[in-house]
Order: sequence, then C-alpha cells, then structure tokens
Amino acid sequence: MKRLELLDYGRFFAAIIVVSFHYTFNGIANGKISSISHIPSVIDVTKYGYLGVELFFMISGYVVFISAKNRSATEFAINRAIRLYPAYWIAILFTSFFAMLWGSDSMSVTLFQVILNFSMLQSFVGVGHVDGVYWTLVYEITFYIAVFFLLLCGLQKQLNSIFIYWPALFCMSFALGLQNTPYLGGYYYYFSAGAIFAILSYKFSWRAAFSLLTTYSLCMHYSTGKTHHLTESTGIEYSSVAIGFIVSLFFIIFLYQNSKNGLSLRLPMSRTVGALTYPIYLIHAHFGYMFLSEFATDDNIMTVYSLLITLVLVTSLTIHIVIEKHLHHVWKKLFNFVLGRPFSLAQKALSRIQMAYVDRSS
Repeated sequence: MKRLELLDYGRFFAAIIVVSFHYTFNGIANGKISSISHIPSVIDVTKYGYLGVELFFMISGYVVFISAKNRSATEFAINRAIRLYPAYWIAILFTSFFAMLWGSDSMSVTLFQVILNFSMLQSFVGVGHVDGVYWTLVYEITFYIAVFFLLLCGLQKQLNSIFIYWPALFCMSFALGLQNTPYLGGYYYYFSAGAIFAILSYKFSWRAAFSLLTTYSLCMHYSTGKTHHLTESTGIEYSSVAIGFIVSLFFIIFLYQNSKNGLSLRLPMSRTVGALTYPIYLIHAHFGYMFLSEFATDDNIMTVYSLLITLVLVTSLTIHIVIEKHLHHVWKKLFNFVLGRPFSLAQKALSRIQMAYVDRSS
C-alpha cells in the first residue's frame, strides 16, 4: 500500500486555506457575515484560498484512481459511499440546526431541502444546498460515477490508457468550444492531473508525462483565466502570476509525493489529519458565517476566530471518531445491503451481455 502521508497533510492544508478564505474574505464579501469587515493585510493572502478546492480535486483524482485500480465496480461504489455519505448526513443535520437558530434569509433551510440534500443529488433537480460548499460534491460524485461505469463495463485494465488519453479529449473539446461540458474541461482538469500522477507513481511513461504536461497547461489556463472575473466580481485585485504560482506549487507537491522520499515519507498523525479534512470542509462554512455574525465584532474578531476554529476542529474530530470510525461497520452493512446486491447483479448481467457479444463476433 502506498504511503500518502504528504497528501493527507495536503488535504488538511487545502481545508485550512479554504476555511481562511471563507471566514476572512468570501463570507464578508457576499454578505453572509454581517458584523465584521475585511482586514486588508489578511485578505491579500486569504483571497487566494479558494484554490484549495483545486488541490482537493487533484488529491481526489490521485486517491480515486488508486482506489479503483484493484476494486470491482461494486466494491468501488461501496467504498466511496462509506467515505462520502455518513459524515455528510451529520453535517446536514448540524448546519440545519444552526440555520434554524441563527440563519438569515441567505442561509435558511426548509425541511424538503434538508431531506433532498441527504441524497447529495439536490443540484440535479434544482434544489439548493443546505451549505454552499456542497457544490464541490457535485463534481466529486460525477467523477465517481464515471469511474464506477468504467469499472462496471469491465475496463479496469484499461484505466491507465483512459486517464492518459483524457487530456487529448480536453484539447479537442477546448478547440470546439465545449470545455464547459461535464468531464470535458474546468475542474475536471484537476481530477485528471491527480489521476495521471497516480499512474506515474506506479511506473514512469512518456505518454503519461506528456499527458500530465498537457493537463498542467490546461489547469494553468483555466485558473489564471478567471483572474479578470474575480477582480471584477469582488472589487479586489487578483494576480494571475500569484494564481499560476499556487497552481504550480500544487503540481510540485505531487511531484515530490511521487518521488522515492515522498512515497516513503512518514508524518505524525497523518491519517487523523487527513481524515479530519472532510468533516471540516462540510461543517465550516455556513455555521462559521452564522457564528461570526452572531458574536464577532471588529474589536473581538481574533478571539472569536480562535473560538470558532476550535469548535470546528472539535466537532470535526467528533464526527470522524464517532460517525466515521466507531460506526464504520454500520455503514458498511448498510451500503452493502443498499448497493452491494443490485450493483453485483448489474455487473454480472453486463458481463453476460459482453460474453454473448464476443461469442457472436467469433
């Protein structure tokens, strides 16, 4: 099993910069934090914290490729469901509770909205997220669905080639102006980059290296291309050079991860640090906005920030230990029952169809 301790720390770093972005900049800019104002010297740095999402997606591409490489479609689906849903369900209840106490019009929730959010498919039917940060889960779940169907179709042995040639599809879609189509551009560049890094961690190939270089160019173009829009929409100056530097730094982290030293690196409490990231991400935003609006002023802001971050960390640790670790066997049984049998039957049926097709062809 590969050591991914650097990426566990990378996850935590991504979460921290996203939290900093939301608490010190974005929440104030979008009006969800109403009691404090920007600190110019702080937001000069934290305004770039949104790029933590890009790092999340790269890490997801890396980890999901490794997860899929030696699993059946059913095993992959169950593994991903256990990873995604339990903490997410608790986060919905957590955020909804505080939305009922402190939620303004922009953060209020309805019972129907809460119930539909439990599926994680709410955006596909036009229902709002309980917490705005859930928008990233749409990308995660669509990526997982694509990998699941590749495995269901018996293409496990072709995963390397599929991911290596994915950037060629990106280039074609870019030339045709289709880069906003799902799987053909945007944040999917980062999933692709992570997956190709995972391929290269097993064995170097020039095809994969060229694909990675192509994806790096696309990531740079996509992220730096938003500079003008960010400046215009926020009224705060963004630097394309700074964005390009940060994106390049993400790629450097992965290059080191794939080195001999990176693959053998041992970091203290890396599993716990990495595991905390998902609960932190799920609960921090709207809860933090509401907490700051209720208790923070420009005079006590550092004290309230410290208290808020402590609350988020303690709550996240509790979710991880109680919900994700201690109840893991419960979720495994649940998803084995809900997903295991139907997906296994679907996989067997598809295998029979493929065998029948091969027999007819021969």
